[in-house]
Amino acid sequence: MLTGEYKTLYDRLVKNIDKKRMFHDPLHTLAWGTDASFYRLIPKLVIKSKNEEEVSLIMRECNDLDIPVTYRAAGTSLSGQAISDSVLVVAGDQWKKHSILNDGAAIRLQPGITGARANAILAPYGKKIGPDPASINAAMIGGIAANNASGMCCGTSENSYKTLDSIRVVLNDGTILDTSSEESKASFRITHATLLHDLEKLAKDVQANETLHNRIRDKFKMKNTTGYSLNALIDYTDPFDILAHIMIGSEGTLGFISEIVYKTVVEHKFKASSLMIFPDIEKACRAVSTLKSEPVAAVELMDRAALRSVEDDEGVPSYLKGLSEGASAVLVETRAESNDVLYKQIDIIKNSIKEIPVEIPIEFTDVPAEFAMLWKIRKGLLPTVGGMRKTGTTVIIEDVCFPVPVLAEATLDLQDLFKKYDYSEAVIFGHALEGNLHFVFTQDFGTQKEIDRYAEFMDELAVLVVERYDGALKAEHGTGRNMAPYVEMEWGSDAYKLMKEIKEIFDPRYLINPGVILNADKQAHLKDLKPLPPAHEKVDKCMECGFCEPSCVSHNLTLSPRQRIATYREISRLKASGEKPHELATLIKDFDYEALQLCATDSLCALGCPVKIDTGKLVKDLRADDASPKAKKYAMWCADNMDKVQSYAKTGLNTVNFFHSILGSGLMGGIAGGMRTISGNAIPRWNKAFPKGAPKIVPPAVDASNPKKVVYFPSCINRSMGTSKDYDEKVALTKKTEELIKKAGYEIIYPEDLNNHCCGMAFLSKGFKEAGMKKSNALEAALLKASDNGKYPVLCDMSPCLYTMKENMEPTLKLYEPIEFITDHLADHLDFTPLDETVSVFAVCSAKKLGVDGKLLDLAQKCAKNVVKPDTNCCGFAGDRGFTHPELNDHGLRDLKIQHPTEVKRGYSTSRTCEIGLTMNSGVSYQSIIYLVDRATTAK
Repeated sequence: MLTGEYKTLYDRLVKNIDKKRMFHDPLHTLAWGTDASFYRLIPKLVIKSKNEEEVSLIMRECNDLDIPVTYRAAGTSLSGQAISDSVLVVAGDQWKKHSILNDGAAIRLQPGITGARANAILAPYGKKIGPDPASINAAMIGGIAANNASGMCCGTSENSYKTLDSIRVVLNDGTILDTSSEESKASFRITHATLLHDLEKLAKDVQANETLHNRIRDKFKMKNTTGYSLNALIDYTDPFDILAHIMIGSEGTLGFISEIVYKTVVEHKFKASSLMIFPDIEKACRAVSTLKSEPVAAVELMDRAALRSVEDDEGVPSYLKGLSEGASAVLVETRAESNDVLYKQIDIIKNSIKEIPVEIPIEFTDVPAEFAMLWKIRKGLLPTVGGMRKTGTTVIIEDVCFPVPVLAEATLDLQDLFKKYDYSEAVIFGHALEGNLHFVFTQDFGTQKEIDRYAEFMDELAVLVVERYDGALKAEHGTGRNMAPYVEMEWGSDAYKLMKEIKEIFDPRYLINPGVILNADKQAHLKDLKPLPPAHEKVDKCMECGFCEPSCVSHNLTLSPRQRIATYREISRLKASGEKPHELATLIKDFDYEALQLCATDSLCALGCPVKIDTGKLVKDLRADDASPKAKKYAMWCADNMDKVQSYAKTGLNTVNFFHSILGSGLMGGIAGGMRTISGNAIPRWNKAFPKGAPKIVPPAVDASNPKKVVYFPSCINRSMGTSKDYDEKVALTKKTEELIKKAGYEIIYPEDLNNHCCGMAFLSKGFKEAGMKKSNALEAALLKASDNGKYPVLCDMSPCLYTMKENMEPTLKLYEPIEFITDHLADHLDFTPLDETVSVFAVCSAKKLGVDGKLLDLAQKCAKNVVKPDTNCCGFAGDRGFTHPELNDHGLRDLKIQHPTEVKRGYSTSRTCEIGLTMNSGVSYQSIIYLVDRATTAK
């Protein structure tokens, strides 16, 4: 419960901000109390901001009440920049506006857009944003700019600081400044003349101090994000330019970045990579020094420990296991505007280092699958170490920078430091072209002895980087909390004093993200350490990095996978310790709806997770634990009586359809909605895309002489659900599938006792494992018999069901969902005539996990002249969740309608229930892709 000034703040804000976006309960404050770092702070109030006006209000009120405030976007920060024990303001879901400027030469972005999404927007123009952090799929523009994140290719020339065109910020008094607007700047000159004067004075003072000027210049010749961007004071004289560039890398401690305009960079189409293996680190680093002046886009260094950690991974070259003990690798990429130029560059690169001995001859590849595998080695280093760590320990990833000429010596010293402190699993890798090294190791913070070991290591690391090599303690991850105590040591007292002056110009009372970058507490990096107690074997390896969140349909409605795990860990800890029984009871109660009921269990989170954690499987296990004996008994009855269940479903659907026909959509919707309200939402939500019951399937005779045969297993959903009123043709999918298969000349075999079969997904997703596996095993036996023990392919007409079948059944069966079956078996026997239409296609989550989403687009493009593919991950229908918890479906498809051009009249997918949700949330009739293929093809 809020008290004191926080209660006052809430009461003031709730007059203008929807209370549904302000949280102070134990579950939500705990869930938002984590970022990708190894720190945790629990905020007293979390606010999901909507626009600049709200941020301005929050800033003014916090300033008035002397309350600290922190801003965050994705929370992928590795150094503790995005957490708070006071007020945390989230700028995510409502901050995704963007616009292309000057035909792609620049792009205007709000802070809630991920870097990957920004690049997707720019792709048609052959451009991208300069920063390319490894977290680009999850990291949002707000954090990328605020941390001056860089990455493998952008170096020091294409980061946010160097590619900034203009910026829009909200300052501590709520003032909004847009440096691209002359009107905004003119107003600011009047209202904030002192601030501008102070910045100009700082710049003049630095220009007059030759020693300090040179120190700043030299520090920023290398990658460096320790402290503030002092280079703004020597690179610019205009106070607005200084202000804009100081904001970059300020980690949200000077104000809130509400919009940024980037100058874009060219995205070359032609690329080639080489994994060069040298006999030792010295020769690898010698190659790096040489390559710095050659036409390379990226040069990544990996020591022997790094290579050893991934040598057993799938697809990794076998020669890694046979390398010498001191071998080191350099992964090189070169890019060009044409193939001819690319190969000329390859020759130049190979020739430049031909005198340096190698363990394996140097070869480049421009085959996308091959160079993607080489980069998979590099990108797999963090998750590999993370996956190997003991439960209860955390992953520490640091990034330092050394002058390139001493990189080999510094790397050897780092290896010695790891040995001294017994970090035997530590690996070193990094962006060697800039002297930027990352190192990853695991740390147990469970005992004081372990904390002391880490403290001593960090102190000695600082001495090594700063005093021995005059490097940077932070090259691209931001200062955060864990390097704040060392900023003065790295920069010296004069520069540190300058940073304090900057902070006090913008935030004199240190209320904006306090404790980050500047922190007088020399032990700050050893406090507020995140507990990672064992909770469940399926998620104990979670690093809470947040890479899962862009894939999660419930994120920003309820909890994300990271937040589910964080809160479940705390619930498990409280259960084990017996602490805070009242808080535990509240957490458990709220966890049921927020984490269990509103999880789609689509497992897309595992695709983005560095250690492949499937939070959906955790939720299924927890649902199984919570299932009552009565519920399990009922599930088993349904499993044993699938034919009856289908019959009841058809009768119910036909009854509802009858009343829909008589009453019309408006009146039917009102009555059904009222009944759902009266029932306390126990009655599923009706919508106008509800189908009627499906017709009975009559298995046709099979021509034994035709060798082209397929076993067709219609899902129980499609055996129950027929067409909806929005369908332009009234042929049920089961019948339409038969027609298409026969058109291609195939004979159809149905499994015996068809109406009693089910893949088991409906039971498994709810946690009824016994019933689910019973149905799965029975279906597998029937399919093996029907397919002559795997001789014939098996088609299931819904991707989710097929995915479940692939998970649970032996590989003897050749299992296909519609997209791949049509592509691999039917297409060669059909003539395609593209329809003169614009259609939309939606790859459901199971299609993405099966890797056929690209094939869906290809297939649709053979069938229609124009194809739209909405940028939406999961529809959130989640089997029956769209009926029982429709808010999940509505949230998942909240942006769908605006992504459809007006000319789109039909959409296509591969899941009947998902298609119902897609239809309702788009206004476009969605059907199975089988309908589109049938319309666009004739038999050869």
